[in-house]
Amino acid sequence: MTSQIDSSDSPFTRFTALHLPRPRAAMDTYRAAARAAQRPVSLPTPPPGVRPAWGTLGAAIDHRLRYAFTCRQVIDGAVREGVASAAAWCAGMRRPDVADAILATGRDLESELRFLLKQERPDDRGQPILLAAAAEERLARLCVVMVWFEEVYRSGVLYPGSAIVRLAAGLTLPGLLAQVPDYMVDDLTVQVRLAQDALGELRAGTEAEECYSGPIFAGSRAVGGADADLIAGQLLLDFKALKDPVRLPAAAYQLAGYALLDFEDLYRLERVGFYLTRSGQLITWGLGEFAGLLGAQVPVPELRAELSGRLASEDPDAEA
Repeated sequence: MTSQIDSSDSPFTRFTALHLPRPRAAMDTYRAAARAAQRPVSLPTPPPGVRPAWGTLGAAIDHRLRYAFTCRQVIDGAVREGVASAAAWCAGMRRPDVADAILATGRDLESELRFLLKQERPDDRGQPILLAAAAEERLARLCVVMVWFEEVYRSGVLYPGSAIVRLAAGLTLPGLLAQVPDYMVDDLTVQVRLAQDALGELRAGTEAEECYSGPIFAGSRAVGGADADLIAGQLLLDFKALKDPVRLPAAAYQLAGYALLDFEDLYRLERVGFYLTRSGQLITWGLGEFAGLLGAQVPVPELRAELSGRLASEDPDAEA
């Protein structure tokens, strides 16, 4: 999806230029709402001389907040792919011992998550989003470890300085969990505490069975892959862990793209929005309203049909 948006000549970009030509207007309404809130922003406090791992923290809070709504998906597919990619890389470097340790750690990671989610039930609407301290810390560390593997999948690189490589053949899940810096755990815990109030009403108004973690869409494959953060009821939600909520990069097409790629209206989406995890602010629009702000002149079903046809006509693997 990102590559489609970033390319000036992709089918999706040509579609938006014709049918959704005003991304700035949509983002202006977002910025006005973010400014009006004037909420304090929670920032990580790493040890002196340590730069916060912003990307890792952002992805980890994404995983953690998904579990507050649904635990149906124990582990994300990108995490599994990251485990496999890391093991394959080590096997290719003639380190089968490290590859075996990575695969065993991946299995233990999924098993531990399954156990913890079953025991703590973080998607249970009868209890707060924030778990008891020990359970919350454990889940935070597991979320960071998931992201370390996910980053291998998304970047295609297993960096020499990563915790996975440092532990090498001695890699185990307990060892990897111990590598998660305390400041990361503290930062994630603060963001979960913020979500308790900010997302409490949304969570209480949905059932776990009508929430989807990392949903994919009928048109996802046609844009090189597109998985959103969360669908809660009929709201498509994108999590943003921003240092400055007002300075959100142009994300309008990402949000609209996810909704429009649901060609078959499988999720019955009615609203779309951003949740700002560091300021605890939820900003939403009606789906038709958001498309209108982007400049749409036709209803959402017609936009989906047009996008579907355009992507199919330029997909070499599409059936004639």
